[in-house]
Order: sequence, then C-alpha cells, then structure tokens
Amino acid sequence: MRVIRPLRRLLKHFGLAMLLAGVLAAATEAVYKNALDAQRDRVYAEFQLAAGQHIGTLRKRVEAVLDLQHLLGDHVDVAGAGSAKDFEQISGSLMRVHTFIKAIALADVDNSVTPPLRFPARHVATRAAWPRRGTDLAMEGLQAQEAVQAALRTGAIIATPLLSPEAENGEGIRLFSRAGQHVLGIYMHLSELAQSTLWAGMDPDARNMAFTILDTTTDPRSAPEVYRDTIGDNFETAYVEVIEFAARRWLIIATPTPNHFELAPAASIERQRATGWAITLLAALLVAFLQTRNAVIRDRVRSSTAELAETNRILADTNATLQAEVAQRTASEAALRTSTTLQQAILHSADYAIVLTDTDGIIRVFNPAAENMLGCAADLVVDKRTPIDFINTAAMARMERATGKRGFAAVLDTARGLSTNEPVEVELTGADGRNIPAAVSISPLIDAQDGRITGYLTIASDITHRKAAETRILHLAHFDPLTELPNRSLLGVRLESALEAAGRFEQSLGVLFLDLDRFKNVNDSLGHQAGDALLKAVSGRFQHCVREQDTVARMGGDEFIVVLPELESREQAAEVAERIVEALSAPFDIKGHRLTVTPSIGIAIYPEDGSTADTLIQHADAAMYHAKDAGRNNYQFYESRLSTLVSTRLTLENRLRRALERQEFELYYQPQVDIASGDFIGLEAMLRWNDPDEGPVEPDTFIPIAEDSGLIVPIGAWVLRTACAQAEAWRRKHLIDVPVAVNLSARQFDEASLLDTVAEVLEDTGLPADRLELELTESLIMRNPELTADVLDGAKRLGVMIGVDDFGTGYSSLAYLKRFPIDRLKIDRSFIADIETEPDDAAIAETIIAMAHTLRIQVLAEGVETVGQLRMLRGWACDAYQGYLCSRPLPADDMNALLKGLRAARLCGLPEMGNG
Repeated sequence: MRVIRPLRRLLKHFGLAMLLAGVLAAATEAVYKNALDAQRDRVYAEFQLAAGQHIGTLRKRVEAVLDLQHLLGDHVDVAGAGSAKDFEQISGSLMRVHTFIKAIALADVDNSVTPPLRFPARHVATRAAWPRRGTDLAMEGLQAQEAVQAALRTGAIIATPLLSPEAENGEGIRLFSRAGQHVLGIYMHLSELAQSTLWAGMDPDARNMAFTILDTTTDPRSAPEVYRDTIGDNFETAYVEVIEFAARRWLIIATPTPNHFELAPAASIERQRATGWAITLLAALLVAFLQTRNAVIRDRVRSSTAELAETNRILADTNATLQAEVAQRTASEAALRTSTTLQQAILHSADYAIVLTDTDGIIRVFNPAAENMLGCAADLVVDKRTPIDFINTAAMARMERATGKRGFAAVLDTARGLSTNEPVEVELTGADGRNIPAAVSISPLIDAQDGRITGYLTIASDITHRKAAETRILHLAHFDPLTELPNRSLLGVRLESALEAAGRFEQSLGVLFLDLDRFKNVNDSLGHQAGDALLKAVSGRFQHCVREQDTVARMGGDEFIVVLPELESREQAAEVAERIVEALSAPFDIKGHRLTVTPSIGIAIYPEDGSTADTLIQHADAAMYHAKDAGRNNYQFYESRLSTLVSTRLTLENRLRRALERQEFELYYQPQVDIASGDFIGLEAMLRWNDPDEGPVEPDTFIPIAEDSGLIVPIGAWVLRTACAQAEAWRRKHLIDVPVAVNLSARQFDEASLLDTVAEVLEDTGLPADRLELELTESLIMRNPELTADVLDGAKRLGVMIGVDDFGTGYSSLAYLKRFPIDRLKIDRSFIADIETEPDDAAIAETIIAMAHTLRIQVLAEGVETVGQLRMLRGWACDAYQGYLCSRPLPADDMNALLKGLRAARLCGLPEMGNG
C-alpha cells in the first residue's frame, strides 16, 4: 500500500502528460524508421544497379581477351610458328587494342622429360625487357609451370594466380594455351585491366565505388586478393558477382567509396526526428504544468471549504454555491487542456500530419503539415469535417466491409487505435483529387481523472516514394526487365488463376508456346545487343495480337507463353496464332539491319490437353517442336492436330511450284570488287520472287519452305543454269569476264547428282568452269566433313571455284577449313559492320585476313557500306569486298546497263567506277 499510493498520486498528477509523451514519442520513432528504411532501400538499389553494370563491362573485356587468344592460337595451329616478324605484327595489333597485355610469347615444348618442365620462348612481342627470346615461360615458379602443363594437357586456356611484383614481368597473371606443337602465353597486367575497364575515362575523385577481386579457385575461405582499389572499405553495402575466367574463379566485390551511397540517416530525417522529440517534451511539460496547477487549486478549494464548514455551519447554502463555482472552474480548466491553440503552436514545425478529433470524429486540430499533405486549409476543416472526408472512397468501402462497422468507427477498428500505435497503410485523397498513400497511426486520448476517451490523435506520413520503390521492386520480381512482359513467376500465378476460373465456370483455356526460329543466328552474327533489340520489338508486336484479358509472358531466351482465358473455340486460339505469325512476317529494322524472324507455335487447350499449368505448358512445348519439324513459321495443336496454317503453308508450296513452272523467279547480281585496283572480279547471283498476285515475296519466307519441301533442288538448278547462261552472255559480248557466284543449299549439296548437274550446265551454257564459283555456308561444310571433302574434291576436278559464305557465323575454324580445297573466304557482314568503332571486331577481322592469307586463301569482306570500312580493309591487305558502297544487287537488265557504262568508260579512257 505504501508503494501503490504514491504511484496513484504520480499517475493522477502526471498521467496525461506521460500518456501524451508516449504517444508522440512512438509516432516520432515510427515516422523516423519508415523514412530511414525508404532511404536505405533506394541507396542499395541504386548501388546494386551501378555495380552490376561495371562488373558486366569487366566480364565482356575478359571474354574478349580469351577470344583473341583463341584466334592467335588457331593462327599458330594453322600456319605454324612462322617468322618472328609475322608473329610480332599480329601480336602487336592485339597489344595496341588491349594496352593491359604486356607481352605475348610463343614457346617450344622441351619433351626431354615427361611431363615437360621447360618451355623456351621462340617468338616474343613485349612492351618490357622480359620475356626475351629463349626465356623459359615456366621460370616464374611452380604456379606458372603447373599452368603451362595444364594448358598442354587439357587444350584449354589456363590462367595463373596473381604473380607477385617480384615476378619477372611484374605483378599480373599469365594466360597459357596450346597452339599446335607450341605454347602460347599472354602476360596481362590485372590492375591495368581492371582500372581501364571499370573506370575508363573517369577522374579518380569522381569514382563512387571501389572493387576488390578475390581468387576463390582453390579455397574460398582463404582466397587471395588479386586486385583492390585504394579507396572504399565500406562493406556495410556490398555487391558480389562471380566471373569464371580461364579455369579460375574470381569473386568481384563492389563497395561504395566515402561520401557515396551512404546508408547513414540523412540530415533531414535526423532533423525531423529531433523536432518530434522536442515537440514531445514541450507537450509533456505543458500538460504536467496544467495538471500540477489544477491540483494546487483543488487543494486550496478543499481547505477553504473545510474551514468555512468548521467555523460557520450556518453558511452551508453559501458553501454549496461556492463548491458549485469551484466545480465549474475545474471543468473550464479541463476544457482548456483540450484546446488546440497551444498545441498548434508547439506542433507547427512537424513534418508529418497531426490531426486531433473528438469522439465523434470531428476534426479539432489540423497542423500545417496536414494542410500541405492534403492541400486543404485548416480553417476549412477544423470543427467542420472528419478524417473520413480525406480517405479514398474505395479504401473506405474496404474498411467498412472488413470491420462490419461504418464511418469513423471502421477507421478506428482498421487502425487498431485502441490497442496499439503500429502504423497502417491507408490511401488518402487530397483536395485536388490525387491519391496519397500514407502510414497512419491513431491513438485515443484518455482523461487522467475518469479514464474517459476524450478524442483521438492521428499521425500520418506520406509514403508515396516508399510505395513507388516497393512497386518497382515488385515489378522487377514479376516482369522481364528486357521486354517488360510478365516473367515465369507471374505467368505461373496468372495461369493458375485462369485455370481456377475456367474450372469453376466450365470454360476452355488456351496455352500457346512460341519459339523464334533460328534466333541464335541473330545473336551470333549481329551480337547480343541486336538480339535484345529484336526481342523487344517482337514483344511489342505480340501485344497487338491478343486481347486485354490475355497474358503474354517471356519464359527466357527466345521463348514466350500466351495464355488465352475464356476461350470459345479452338479456332479462336488458331486465330491468335495466325495473327502472331502475320505480325512477325514484316521485317524488323534493328541497328541498321532489316531482320526477318518467324515463330514456331504449339497450342494446348484446357481441359482436353491437360488440367494443370505444368501439363499444359509441356504439351504446348511438344506441339511447338512439332511445328518446327513441320517446317517452322507455323503452329500446331497438341497431338498433331493441325490448324488452318497447314493449308496456308501448302498453298504457299503450291504457289512455289507454279512459280517455277511460270518462271516467276528472277536473279539479281551484286558486284565483287578488287580492293587494290577497284575492278570487278566477280558477281554474286541472288534469287528473287515477284508473285504476280501477291507481289514480291521475301527470300526468308519462301526459301525455308522450298528447302523443307525439296523444291529448292529444281529451283537451285534453275538458278545455276540461269546464272551461268547470263555470265556467258556477258562474256561473249565482252562486257565482263569474271566468275559468277551461286549459293548452294543443304538439300542441293546432299543430292548425289550435284556434280553431274554442274557439269551438264557448264557444257550446255559454254561457260568455262573457272568462271563459276560455288558458295557454301560455314555450317554446311562442317555438318559432315567427310562428305564435304568428297564433293568439294569432285568440284575442283571439274575446275570450278569454291567459296565459304558467311564465315564466322558457324562453329568451324581455319584450322579445319584448311582440309578442304577452298579458294575464297567471305567474312560475314556482322564482323565488318562495326570495325570503325569496335576495336575487338577490327582485331578479329584483321586476324582472320592474316590467317587466311597464311593458308593462301583469298578473302572477301561482305556488307561494306562506308569508305572508312574500305580504307581499313585495304590497310589489312584484304583482297576484295562486296556491299552497298559499290552497288546494290541489280536485276540482269540494270546490271547489263552498268557493265555497258563501265565498258564505254574503259574505251574512252575515263576513270572506272569503283577505283579509289
């Protein structure tokens, strides 16, 4: 009892002050925590994005070094060690592009012991005094020796760990690979590689993050440090990626530099917190002062009343009147405690909205922060409106349904204001009609004397920025970042929901599995940036082929899923597939290239083809592969049930047969130009089809069908005969006497009568055999090397020329091509397009030319469009070029006119077209 009585007096005198202090303190800390969390989420997302971009650049540069070592190794494998001058010329061109490569050495293998322990350098290209000719590549220690032996044993590129600064060529790593009977070594300065890649062209003072590279190849727990920036050691915020590099595993750790990506609370947040605590203290002191003053007044009243009662009972009626006046005065002072004048003065600087309501929900206090947030002046709100007026109508309806209450009572129940101060998210509506997401906490104000609830204190903070960040994170989790289509995760949710609705309402549902035909060729020939741009363009066309309730999702790579709920019939799914096929039929303009891509589509229908999401996707996938087997650029239903597209494909096949009979095909010719003299040294024949009813038909559209149907064989025979006849006609008219190049398809090449057909055409047309060049793609040559060698040997016996078309897009190398009797190699246009701006492409093209010349193979560059490209090719001693810089492909009549003009120019002694 001795303890309880003082406690009661304390609560009686200061209970309201303590309660108000607790409410305001909790609100201050809640708002502070929300602001701090939002700041840290934003900083880390920005840092993670920036670090990932820097590390991606480093990964590409490392892969480029490995590609160049492969090319140099192929050169040595093909041409042998060669002379020191040739080796230094080729290696020097690579070192000029990549300055972090300090030396390139080609060493012999001393096989006097097994395994070999010595590898003396035969040729060396270096920026320093070491290594020199005769230097042992393994002399830098056991790690270098083991790396060389591993490269010889596995045939792969093997990197050493980081060698110390005391190593012969300084701190760095060594890359070793087998090159024929030799060892190829590249000496690379890792610090220079990292700095030139991660911080190219950036002032050191402007760097906002630092990188540390650990070599985790052997033991991740004690991984040595191979690179560290001199700034930045804040591991509180870090981003980590792994790069696999030449049998080594690097762990890349990115950390912010000082004063960048800071997680410490911003000054504005700290000021907001300090202001909240100051308001809390002032409010508590004010209420405590008022309570103490009232207690003194009550004591004085009781004392006076007792004295009057004791001294003069006669004045009982007067005393009763006095007590009534004292009670009235006490009530007036209690009302004064609830007035808002002093509270508004104290809370005027708060950054968050503070609203005080009575028990009926009428607003009595509306601070300036609330005015700014909701766009409404206090004099239009106080004593006139309730918080319900600022709650979104839809949000209010949800609260009433959830609580079973109406009006302000539903708001109180939702906010759990009677039991906790934890903020809840509520969508408010400003005076201008805009929606404002807010974190709201509502606390009751309880009278210290009788325990009655006298009103409610509402604290609200604008969380628009936090909600935007959450929305962005949620979007990244459910949408493909490249195409902005739903990803595999969101697809699963939507498909399950659609299946549930279809089962409940006994409806059908369609799943389309789409795969882009030969999309890999785009990545291989034009690069992944062009491939990504094509995927985005394809996704945009998909959106116009479906309804609003349909879902188009990207599974990954070039695979897409379309979900068609509320399907009325199988034909409706077929119509969507037809729209997609038609939408993709128009060429895409990607980075200056006109690309045509076709889809193979498989269709599965719920419920007959499956009742679960996984089953429907698997069956649609199987149907898609059936579509590919059927010739691509079509769709198939599961269980081989074909749609009307089969009839369309058959119609096009019939049109092709009719076109062959009616001679609707035409050949265009594009000149091939000698780079040194500017003279025409050849013409390439290109097939075109102009349908009298439908107009021009793209080769990419009809050639695959011709190949699949076998029509390519008679069409190819027509091309061969027509091109040879035209070339012989020009030769007899003395217009031009150069080889004509004709492409062979895989189906033609597989024909046993191919060589007989070629011999017959040459005999019938009278064209000399050395004036015909047969062009085969790189992939066709490598498909069956034994068959290829037999056919090409037979062709050479006839006397015709052999050319390799689109070199670099397949999987061969010059080391393999030297097995075949090849006269000319055509570098694919994808390697020529960017040689003026991309050092890696330029180095690869230059190396291919040098290596081909070593094998005594002529080189022609395809797709030359600028004078700058021609100038670079001339500097590398490329033999010939073909492209729009000289002429577009022309029909025979236009080419005939061009050749006559050139002949007239020669007879008149005028400069010929193409010279210079």
